[in-house]
Amino acid sequence: MSEHPVLRTTQHDGYSVLTLSRPRRLNALSGELIQSLIAALDAIEKEESTRVVVITGGPRADGRPCFCAGADLHELAAGGAAAVGEREYDLVREVAGAIRGDYLGASGYRRLLTRLEEFPKPVIAAIDGVCTAGGIELALSCDLRVVADTAQISDLHVTTTAHTGGAGATSRLSRLVGPAKAKEMIFTGLVLDGAEAHRIGFANRVVPSAALLDEATAMAAETAKRHPVALRMAKALADAAHDLDHERALRYDHLAWTTLMLTTGGYQGAQRFTAR
Repeated sequence: MSEHPVLRTTQHDGYSVLTLSRPRRLNALSGELIQSLIAALDAIEKEESTRVVVITGGPRADGRPCFCAGADLHELAAGGAAAVGEREYDLVREVAGAIRGDYLGASGYRRLLTRLEEFPKPVIAAIDGVCTAGGIELALSCDLRVVADTAQISDLHVTTTAHTGGAGATSRLSRLVGPAKAKEMIFTGLVLDGAEAHRIGFANRVVPSAALLDEATAMAAETAKRHPVALRMAKALADAAHDLDHERALRYDHLAWTTLMLTTGGYQGAQRFTAR
């Protein structure tokens, strides 16, 4: 186990678990936690023994489960004491970057979410308790989501801070559950439990709270048995399919299949890998 004040990393056979650990702040995403997650992903990418990542949240201070309550508003408020001119300069830099097509801008959090979305290994979110605002953005950037029946999933950006999420909440949520349900969640602050999150397609699986980590790690362990190059290619193809017409998506599928046949030894190589 790798210990860090705000992030715990445990390595298992084929997968690693990253646990957000800020119990008194509901695992809110501070600058330190964001940088710790990025550093952990950088290290895991180089580890051949880790083929799948699970991200979950440690319990809050009173013992209740918690995934992530979003950005650390206390930290942001403290940063707000900077000179008005500096804040205006930051906003101008963000807008100028967006005009140039630089969605990432200066935000470490947006870099983290893009890193997750483009990470070459599958990432599974294991969610219980509060999952809102930046927390739902974190979950949406993962490939799969396993949720507890007691989860409380929402997007409270508009209802509590009077702005939309700046890290893809509206776009990723709309793609996953459809525009109408995404608008309902965003406009009203609707909180979903695990069953409803599964029904609308936000969650891949819903389980009792006590079984959450077991279910997520069992999924990770099973996925880790697959050929790592095939997993990486499958993730890239599934993500790209959103932005491709059907004919081009099929062409990419064929190109990927041909590439894998050449790089993994064809069907015989696949048989040797799965027989291990």
